[in-house]
Order: sequence, then structure tokens, then C-alpha cells
Amino acid sequence: MSTARDSIEVAVPVAVAYEQLTHFENYPQFMSGVMSMAPIDASTAHVVLDIGGNRAEFDARITETRTDEFLCWEATDGPQVMEALRLEPVADDMTRVIAELQIDARELMPTEQHAVEILNRRLRSDLKGFKRFCEESAARDMAAETTSAPDMATASAEETSDEAKPRPSPATIARGIASASGLTHATNERPAQPAPPTGNLGPMQHPARPRQEHDL
Repeated sequence: MSTARDSIEVAVPVAVAYEQLTHFENYPQFMSGVMSMAPIDASTAHVVLDIGGNRAEFDARITETRTDEFLCWEATDGPQVMEALRLEPVADDMTRVIAELQIDARELMPTEQHAVEILNRRLRSDLKGFKRFCEESAARDMAAETTSAPDMATASAEETSDEAKPRPSPATIARGIASASGLTHATNERPAQPAPPTGNLGPMQHPARPRQEHDL
């Protein structure tokens, strides 16, 4: 068995790094040489891998886990392949990932030395890819949260503004309804009085008497 070991520090919390490693569907995004990785169930996937220009195809299964600490997967058929990944928190937002990759490459590579050289390059590339994948995903999540925060603040401000507006009193509402239905008059305007009927000139008014001859 050829073995390669390496480590890298990733600027995400240990729980985030562990969560990404438990999803096989993420592996093609950071593992070099992975031609395809199709999940079969929660812990198993079918892998097509390019190793030094040679194609290897097998089913891989997660065989051991300790939440936020350790994960190991290995091939259940085909060439013997196994990878163990240990996670150590360096700070609240920094995790050291220590990886050990083992593979029986006798049928795929000409010599043991050649196999170790390829595996070391492969593992270093995989860890760099994992670092980039985790940190970019975390940055996108943070940007999405930052974008949604102003929208929530605006909605809250609008609600506060609506609550601050004075509410009309019941009397004001009643006057508005009456005005709309034609039951009220303009402010301070007295209703028009009907004209008196013909012949009724009131007690202080009398018709002019006809002129007499002695008035001349």
C-alpha cells in the first residue's frame, strides 16, 4: 500500500469543515482526478477516479466518523483505497485538516516510488481544493446573510412608521362616512332656507295701495 500524508488550515469552524466532508457529492468540487462521484445512499457513493492517467472505478463507503473530529472512507470493491481525515480546531473560525491517503497502486503505477510521488501531489492538491471550497462557500453564505439584513431592517422601519402614524378618532371616521353619503354640509355652512311662498311677504311688508285722485 502506498501512503501519503499532509495537512492544511481552513478558515472555517470545525463543524463546517466536518459537514462538508460528510457529503460525497461535494468531493468532485475539491478532489483532483475525480471524474464522477454518484451518491448511492447517505454513506456510500460510486466513484470514478483518474490515478496517474489510469481509470479506477469503485464504490466508496464512510466507515467511521466522530462528529467534528474524524472521518474515514474506503473502497468496498476494486482497488484498495482508503482516506482518513482528522479535524483539529485551531480557533473558533479555523480548522486544521490532517489527511492520510492509502492506495494499492501496484496495478496502476509502475513503481512504489512513482505511486508515492503522485499520491503526495494528489493529496496536496485535494487539501488546497478543500480549503478553497469551504472558504468560498462560507463567504457566499455570509454575503447572502448581509444582503438580507437591510431588507429586514427596512421592513421593520416601515412597520414602526405605520405604528407611529396617528389613528383617526371614531368621530372623524363617522364624519367621513356621513360626508361621503351626502348627509352633512361643508364646515360652518348653514343649510339654505327655502324661499317663502308667493303672497307671504311677512308681517313687516305690505303691498303698495293704489293711487287716489286726491293724491294728485
